[in-house]
Amino acid sequence: MLLLKNNNKLYFYLFSLIFLTTINNVKLGEVIKKKFSIQNITIKTNIAQIDKIIFEETKNLINRNIFYANKTEILGYLENLNFLENINVKKHYPSTIIVQADKTNLIGLTYIDNKKYFLGANGNFILSNKLSNIKNLPVIFGTFNVSNFLSLMKYLENQNINHNLITKYNFHKNKRWDIYFENNILLKLPNDDIDIAINIYKKAQKSNKIKPNSVIDLRIPGRLIILNEKK
Repeated sequence: MLLLKNNNKLYFYLFSLIFLTTINNVKLGEVIKKKFSIQNITIKTNIAQIDKIIFEETKNLINRNIFYANKTEILGYLENLNFLENINVKKHYPSTIIVQADKTNLIGLTYIDNKKYFLGANGNFILSNKLSNIKNLPVIFGTFNVSNFLSLMKYLENQNINHNLITKYNFHKNKRWDIYFENNILLKLPNDDIDIAINIYKKAQKSNKIKPNSVIDLRIPGRLIILNEKK
C-alpha cells in the first residue's frame, strides 16, 4: 500500500514538473518571439527622400522574426529601386534592421518611348518621376548602349574634361558620338579610337587652338579639323 502511495506521488510530481515546464516554455517562447521581432528599420542614405522610399519598400518586415529575415530577401525588396548602389544590409540584434545605400550619381537624361529617364552612373535608366533632381544634366540623344556611354565618360575623365561644361550628347546611327559644350563648341568623334581622338582635342585645347563657336572634327583618324562656324 505504501508503495502504491509513493508511486502515485512520483507520478504527480512528474506530471506537475512536465506541466510547469510546458507553461514556462510557452511563456519563454512568447518572450523570445517578442524580443526578436523586428521593431526598427534604420536607413542610412543621408537623403530624406530616399530614406522614405526605402522604408516604404521594407516596412513589411516590421514584426517579423529577425532570424527568419535573411539578407537576400531584404535586398529583394529593393530590387526595383534602381537608383541605389552599394547597398548593405545588417542585423542589429535583437530587433533592428540597418540598410545602408548610396544614391547613384546622375550623369544625364534621355527619352525612351516618350518617357523621361535619368541615366545613373550605375548603368541604369531611372524613370524621372522616381526621384527629384536639382542638377543641370546633359541631354543624351539617340539609341545608345549604356556601356558605350560610360566608356565615353571614362575617356573624358582621363583627359580631365569637365562634364559640367557639356550640354548635350548625340549618338548617331553609325555608332559615333557628337559632344556639345556650353561655349558653343561641337566635338565630332570618330567611330573607333575615341580615346586617341579626345587626347588630340585636349592637346589642341591646351595650346589655345580651340575657340568658342567652333566645330572640332576628329572623324578622320589622326587629324584635327577646326571650323570657326558651326554647320
